[in-house]
Amino acid sequence: MKTEHQFAAYSSQSPEAESATLANDVFVKLRADIIRSRLSPGVKLRLNDLRETYSVGFSPLREALSRLAENRLVISIGQRGFRVRDVSAQDIMDISMVRKEIEGFGLRLAIQNADDLWEARLVSAGEGLAALRRPGKNITEDALEERHRQFHDALISACNSPCLIHLHGILSDQFDRYRRLSSKSRLPSAPRWLVHKEILDAALARKADKAVKLLEEHITEATRLIVMGLVARESAERPARPKRKRV
Repeated sequence: MKTEHQFAAYSSQSPEAESATLANDVFVKLRADIIRSRLSPGVKLRLNDLRETYSVGFSPLREALSRLAENRLVISIGQRGFRVRDVSAQDIMDISMVRKEIEGFGLRLAIQNADDLWEARLVSAGEGLAALRRPGKNITEDALEERHRQFHDALISACNSPCLIHLHGILSDQFDRYRRLSSKSRLPSAPRWLVHKEILDAALARKADKAVKLLEEHITEATRLIVMGLVARESAERPARPKRKRV
């Protein structure tokens, strides 16, 4: 339900601006639900159901779904609407390959452009991630994922390339969705602080080659666990073959 403040904000906008605001709001909510696997891979996105769930009209809803399709989280199926993009080992390996190139290049640029603000942001993100690893800390998956994302965003934040940061955000969304799915297969999905600490230390020491190598190894290992999770998931969903009777 919208607050009075929200209604007042919308009422002061033009119809076009209001529609764009609503489309962005539902885009953010749908994106989060897809990444968190609340909307499962391959599920059909029925407009009437979504309209009721997210309390939004058809026009902003279609605009949001089109944006999600551009970001490769949703598939447009022509006149039949949309569905959540399916998952596969081949797809996550492709995403991983491109992410390593984009994030690694962004990290090199950030180290070249490093200043006190970048260093402070990176240290803060690292401390925030480390705080969740303390013994006895009650950690939610959402909190862990948010801190993990903040750390990787901070790594490239001084790259001075809005285009690269945009591409990195899209790839991170796709990668994070896969990691959430792997956690459902009971595989280790929580980022290990020691790996991130090594990346952090190398970046702060301005050792670009070492930092990028550690980052690529981290993404490669995460990809390996995700693929294992997909295999486990497929095995669990595959119906058991009937045993042959001996004659």
